Amino acid sequence: MMESVIGLLSSHDAATRVQAALIQAGCQRADVVLFTAKAREGLVDSLVERGLASARARQYAEAVAVGGVLVVAEAEKADAALEVMNRFELVTPQSLIEHRGETVERAREVEERLHVGKQEMTGGKRLVTHVTEREVEKPVTLHQEEVEVEHRAEDRRLSPEEAGRAFQEETVEMTATSERPVVSKEARVTGEVALRKRSAERREVVRDTVRQQEVSVETLREKPVDGPRR
Repeated sequence: MMESVIGLLSSHDAATRVQAALIQAGCQRADVVLFTAKAREGLVDSLVERGLASARARQYAEAVAVGGVLVVAEAEKADAALEVMNRFELVTPQSLIEHRGETVERAREVEERLHVGKQEMTGGKRLVTHVTEREVEKPVTLHQEEVEVEHRAEDRRLSPEEAGRAFQEETVEMTATSERPVVSKEARVTGEVALRKRSAERREVVRDTVRQQEVSVETLREKPVDGPRR
């Protein structure tokens, strides 16, 4: 079932924003109508048909006549449409009628507020192994034999037995032994580096600069208006 929702705005721009918000919220464009001073004919009858009391309808019509803009929406969910309207600066017919002829200029006081949230970040440490080389010295004692040739001069007479063996070919050998170093390598674990993760909480104070716009009132000095004097 469709229900009527009514809102009174002080300017056409504000009413247009309300109309757009209602359409965005799900209302059909044809079901959201703006009534202005130029199109106020039949407004009282239209509001009475929508269930508004006759006296109240005339108040809205009078408010529209003095410059107000009436937004009338037909919606299946009236509460949702009314919630959308209440986001804007709605006015009452009495306030517009009482302040007819007034010109209002507004300046807003604006300030920024600091909101601090949290974003999850990832980080950590990585273990990377590198192979390096270094020279190592280790002393070792080696046994070594050497064969020395010794020449000795002699001058003596050979015995008959020695003379019989003297002119025969003969080979004399002597073997010497020595040691040389033999290198072998053995891999051993000399240490270990481990990564361990633990959870903790810390409190941090976040500081930033926020802007604030303030409105000050200044009195303008009077000056004559151009034109003929009265």
